[in-house]
Amino acid sequence: MNSMQVNSAVHLSKDLKVKMGSYYTPQELVDRVLEFVQPYLANEGRRSIVFDSAGGCGAFLFGLKGHDYRIADRDAAACEFLRQHFQEQKITCTNSLVDVRRERFSISSSAFLIMIGNPPYNDTTSEYRCGRKGQNTCDADLYDRDLGVSFLKSYNKLKADVVCILHPLSYLIKEANFKRLREFRDNYRLIRGELFSSALFEGTGLRKFPIMVALYERNRAGMTYDYIRQFEFSVLNRSRTLILSEYQTTDGYIEKYPPRRGQTQMSPIGLYFHTFRDLNSLKRNATFLLNKHYNGIVVTLDNFFKYAYLYSLRDLFDPPDVWLYGNLSPLIDIESLEHNRELYVYYALRTNRALQRLESSVREDIKEYYGIQIKHALDIDKVKQTIKHELHKLV
Repeated sequence: MNSMQVNSAVHLSKDLKVKMGSYYTPQELVDRVLEFVQPYLANEGRRSIVFDSAGGCGAFLFGLKGHDYRIADRDAAACEFLRQHFQEQKITCTNSLVDVRRERFSISSSAFLIMIGNPPYNDTTSEYRCGRKGQNTCDADLYDRDLGVSFLKSYNKLKADVVCILHPLSYLIKEANFKRLREFRDNYRLIRGELFSSALFEGTGLRKFPIMVALYERNRAGMTYDYIRQFEFSVLNRSRTLILSEYQTTDGYIEKYPPRRGQTQMSPIGLYFHTFRDLNSLKRNATFLLNKHYNGIVVTLDNFFKYAYLYSLRDLFDPPDVWLYGNLSPLIDIESLEHNRELYVYYALRTNRALQRLESSVREDIKEYYGIQIKHALDIDKVKQTIKHELHKLV
């Protein structure tokens, strides 16, 4: 096996890549990580140790050979490659999430530890069902269904002074995910965050999402969710930035999950909308459903316009950097929607196939409720352009 095969992960099948979360890192991203950590290496000198605990073929360490380092990986083929290029006593072929201690990797308690790399991130509950994604084997206090979260917890367990890695932006911007990072977020603070598209990695899914070069410093003050919402993220090779608090989303305004026990389970108009987590899942999944479904949200006359808006957003929202918003809940301007609700209702009724099969009496009820008159039928192309114009304002 030559270095090209290992570095491009050709030796791993698609199934193994998904199970191991192994997607090897483009040089541009390696260089950004090295740039981010360079000031710490300069300041700490010989006291610093750089450690990549999911090192693959050592891409991040080839540019740091003048510094003390450690590297580990569970892939035997990758470790064989590492032995040809790095000192064998500094290489550990192992699952780095088991028996996590500095001593295991010959790192002293006094060393200034800098964690770098592109640790695997894959949610064992998604994409590959029936166990095909494998299981997360790790120390009990590190367990999470997503390997990447377990790696973040492991850095805290190692008491790393600095962490500079690649990970999905969704770890921070989705409040439920942020809460899962408790051990990490209580002890680290984000210093720099640069976003890029998952398209930079070969073999990732059709719907692209934001990944970040994340630089954290150990800080017992930690960070709050509000700190992340106010944080100014830069965007790789762009002059723009992203500040989450500047965007309004559907959270708290449009229900995005099926009814819970005790809530109304049946739609009075026989209409449902497929559940969604974020913009990418909205674009990936079905929209309106004519039959009750375990993933179906109850649609009523009074909330129909909100789901007509989501359908329109799914259909017509496609800005140049749409990947940047992929893991956010769908964007919205509530005031604009309330003012233009009949446009979204009309567009949905005219273009959605499920709604075209809806009982005529229900369609008439919807039109009457929203004041849509057939005899004054709107030009669908003009409606489409008006909606596109309103959606463009979101970004």
